[in-house]
Amino acid sequence: MKGWSITAMAAQFAALVALALWLSRWFYLALLFRAAGMLLCAYILDSDMNSAYKTMYAVMLNAFPLFGVAIYFLMKIGGRSRGPMRAGIVPSETGGYAAAKLGGVCGNAEGAEYLETGKKFFDSLLRDIRRAKKFVLLQFYIVKKGELFNALLSALGDCAGRGVEVKLCCDSFGSFRFERELKSICEKNKVDFRSFNKVGWVLSGGINRRNHGKCAVIDGRTAYVGGVNIGDEYVGKTVRFGDWKDGGVRFKGGAVNGVTDAFFDAFDFGRRKKADPREYYAQHRPLAGDEFVCSFHTVPTDGESPLAEIFKTAIYNAKRSVTVCTPYLMPDEGVTSALISAAERGVKVRVVIPGVPDKKAVYAVSLTVAEKLKEKGVSVLKYKYGFIHAKNTVIDGKYLLCGSGNLDYRSLYLHYELGIFAKCARLAAQAEENVLSDAAEYAERAEWKGKALKVFAPFM
Repeated sequence: MKGWSITAMAAQFAALVALALWLSRWFYLALLFRAAGMLLCAYILDSDMNSAYKTMYAVMLNAFPLFGVAIYFLMKIGGRSRGPMRAGIVPSETGGYAAAKLGGVCGNAEGAEYLETGKKFFDSLLRDIRRAKKFVLLQFYIVKKGELFNALLSALGDCAGRGVEVKLCCDSFGSFRFERELKSICEKNKVDFRSFNKVGWVLSGGINRRNHGKCAVIDGRTAYVGGVNIGDEYVGKTVRFGDWKDGGVRFKGGAVNGVTDAFFDAFDFGRRKKADPREYYAQHRPLAGDEFVCSFHTVPTDGESPLAEIFKTAIYNAKRSVTVCTPYLMPDEGVTSALISAAERGVKVRVVIPGVPDKKAVYAVSLTVAEKLKEKGVSVLKYKYGFIHAKNTVIDGKYLLCGSGNLDYRSLYLHYELGIFAKCARLAAQAEENVLSDAAEYAERAEWKGKALKVFAPFM
């Protein structure tokens, strides 16, 4: 069914292109479309939309007026939120700007650990699941068949069999090849399953708003966030694009409640009757000391990106070093300017990207951005052994931003994301050392196709 949905939407898109070309044959209609395109372009340029989106829409509206107008209104329909999905969440003051900006929940950092491979992440998660006494909450963008899924299903089935409440949420688009079968498997194993933002038959911008978050909560006391999904490549069971490097963070404390909030926002998406996540909270020790972990989740908005603002603020405040690890290097102009500004004032700025790409068109654009950054003094490194999927930013060796968000337009402006912002020198050092230990300089130059495709980066 999902394949037919994608086919139907592709057919609608093709029909829209054909209609635009056919109607443009008539002079007065073409003139009318051109006038409508110019008016819409003026409105967009005066809005608070990100500049890259303004540029992309301006190009489309001037080159193909009717098509550009149709695409603009399609992208505005469905899936976009204008604020937090769940009202009433009060951010802790301890996280400062990050907590206030992202609506985060803060807790103690002690016990937090960086899990530097997908295998270590899931080995630890499976151990905690098998020890669960009350409930297990899991959310991933992608869930695929394989050895990892079988091991996870066995652990979840055992939990459900002894009365532990088990809930699993995946993104409808990210897991579309397996979603229908997955639902049936979960029902047989007493796992409460839901998919996020189901893909329908009608072409809509809503298909662009995906839940890219990955998290787990066990008994309200332990949480996991990171870049991993349920697939054998994440744990080295199969080889895709060389060695697949990923990671995440396991932590306890008050920030776990913020991950619980994020899970139920995804699990109850589009439903009138919503669960109260406070029923799944655990009591945690009051925040003490200078170090903390602040969990957060972000939603797509029509204007400012909270995640982009945190990236910019953290980088602009860096005094000694900035280390960024991202599978896709397509930041907006604000984040790009922050990285360049930091390098120009003497901060050691390093950005690590994959050595082997998983998406060639996106990689071509990433190399174009990398070339610009290198010209301005930013050190751009490549993971030596294959594809790196971890998403970490370390500031001055003591602040860590880790989670599901890539440094690209999709994560910053289109996707629902979650992660942590932590002030913890030990945790930050673990993440930074792990990323840099397998990275090296490269001499590869950007190609013309990357420069040509860069204008479309906001939708790639």
